Amino acid sequence: MAGGWRLNPLVFWAMRQNCANTVRQYFFRLIGAVSPVVVLIASLGLGSSSAFAKSFTIQLDGISPALKVPVQVRAEVIAPEFSLIERRVQAAEFDQRVEPLYLAVPKDDDERAAFALKLARPKNYRKLMAQLDSEMTMPLERNDSQLSPLAGSGQQSLISVNQNNATNPVAGDDRATTVRIRVRPALLRLMAPEAVTSKLQRTHQHVVIDSTKLLDKPDLRAELLLQLAPFADVEALRKVGEKLRLALPLDLDRDVLPAGAQRAVKTFELYRGPNCFMTALAFQYPKMVRSQLVNIRTEQAHHEVMINNDELWRVLQSSFYEIDPAKSPLKFGDMIVFFQLPQSSGRVSEHDVSYRWIKHATTFLFNDFVYSKGSKSPNSPYLVGTLHSEWKAWEKHVAAGGGTLGVKAFRKPLKSATSRPPKSLDDWMY
Repeated sequence: MAGGWRLNPLVFWAMRQNCANTVRQYFFRLIGAVSPVVVLIASLGLGSSSAFAKSFTIQLDGISPALKVPVQVRAEVIAPEFSLIERRVQAAEFDQRVEPLYLAVPKDDDERAAFALKLARPKNYRKLMAQLDSEMTMPLERNDSQLSPLAGSGQQSLISVNQNNATNPVAGDDRATTVRIRVRPALLRLMAPEAVTSKLQRTHQHVVIDSTKLLDKPDLRAELLLQLAPFADVEALRKVGEKLRLALPLDLDRDVLPAGAQRAVKTFELYRGPNCFMTALAFQYPKMVRSQLVNIRTEQAHHEVMINNDELWRVLQSSFYEIDPAKSPLKFGDMIVFFQLPQSSGRVSEHDVSYRWIKHATTFLFNDFVYSKGSKSPNSPYLVGTLHSEWKAWEKHVAAGGGTLGVKAFRKPLKSATSRPPKSLDDWMY
């Protein structure tokens, strides 16, 4: 078309394949209404099943990616802007949805002096030291005592994980050698901005797909576009296809992630509440996390978009289908849900599975990369990491809690083009 835009043939092929898969899925469902035998055959052919048909995956080597692409990876250290920290400390004084900021202050006098020296603004060391000494003698308020502090390592303390995905299972402060204090506005004014932000640093995996190595691999390029199609609009998919055609690098953060995840990645929240369950579900259906038919219960002192593990479990059963990683390699966008299985239960029956076992959820991308938010705390940003690192951290954490790590993988149906939530609530009582 003269002066018009021409659809890239590679993108067109991927879109056509996506439509063909959708038609095929509807076809199998139609036949399945007549014959259960055909339903079984169709399920085997499509690699799908009901939410209760698979056992747990308990070994990381039992999971493989459907998409392996050449990449360049660089570990990128990120931290929140000091202005956000100031807003958080000030807002926490009157808004319960905002998690206060905490410090893990060494009990030892010499260590505390060195700690204050690194943290203080110029010419404010003595004032800060005196304030820390004063704060350490004052017990935390009752509501504060259950919240994880800002540890010297920049990580949260290891406390029990409740159904709201409260903590990230990483090394935190040593309670035997430190005292938690709350950072009020007056105390924050004595601290150097760069010293404060450094304590909230996290590591993000900056991934760039090397398109030059895909020039002679048309099938791999087509498969990449096909897997991205359910999560991207036509324009975004066209841009990816154009960069592949021109052998330009594809930045995972800016080019490949869905629009909502692109806006969120590497950012920190102000509120307590947005958690890993919300992050995983929003990757699939951005509007669903605000739907009252999914996000049924609003937790006190939390942001409204927080998703509880019971809410996640119900929507997984009603709007997703489970895949068996041992038989069907993981694709871009598959949700991986981490469970803490009781050690005493032996082989767990699927009908005994409780939503209370759910501890974490992450979104698989390709190779070994995942996208997630570590916890509901604003100390946890939205990051790209590796499945290997998340698996090892949660494996250690659930073992400390007397359980065994098991995961399930879920995929949204190709027919899902909207954020329409399930309607029936009769079987879900609060």
